[in-house]
Amino acid sequence: REQNHLQMRRYNAATGKFEKLLFEEKNDRYVEPQHPLTFLPNDPEKFIYWSRKDGFWHLYLYNIDGKQISQITKGDFEVQEIYGFANKNQDLIINANKETPIDFTIYKVNIASGNMTLISGNSGKHDAILSNDGEYLVDSYESTNVPREYVLYQTSTGKKVSTLLTAENPLADFKMPTLKIGTLKADDGKTDLYYRLITPPDFDPNKKYPAIVYVYGGPHA
Repeated sequence: REQNHLQMRRYNAATGKFEKLLFEEKNDRYVEPQHPLTFLPNDPEKFIYWSRKDGFWHLYLYNIDGKQISQITKGDFEVQEIYGFANKNQDLIINANKETPIDFTIYKVNIASGNMTLISGNSGKHDAILSNDGEYLVDSYESTNVPREYVLYQTSTGKKVSTLLTAENPLADFKMPTLKIGTLKADDGKTDLYYRLITPPDFDPNKKYPAIVYVYGGPHA
């Protein structure tokens, strides 16, 4: 099931008539259009297009004639989500794994310059709810040692306003395994492969234990 050739076409919404082929994207292996276009609220003749054409999920700014204006996000990381616009529609609020491949954090990105500002910096998984006016966001955060926190941020400054809720640890009264996250090198001697090692309570490093090895090959995770 080849899926290696994408055409972005423009049609007349009133008549259904084809107007123009805006651009094409080809890859020997796979082209993966998973996200709809996001039009700029203050300029409906420009839209944000998701693509992996440089090897990572990134955001590109196009106009409705098919011209690429800029690549908004760049680097060895992937954009996970667009939450919306902030600061008079000059900025995007997004989720990305820019700091490490295993952390999903919230950023403010200037559409014109591509400058990224980290908003939620704690290691772990972050998700955001953006206010209708884009002035505030609620960060829903969890990690291996934080059950759940809801934190309010102001998008213009990127600063924390208050912690709205911190959940209690539902496993606090249980004797739990020890969890360690680390890296080991791939066969090339350079690439970091991330692992999670879970050892039982009262683990004795001098003993041998049966082990379960679970590998998920991606490519999405």
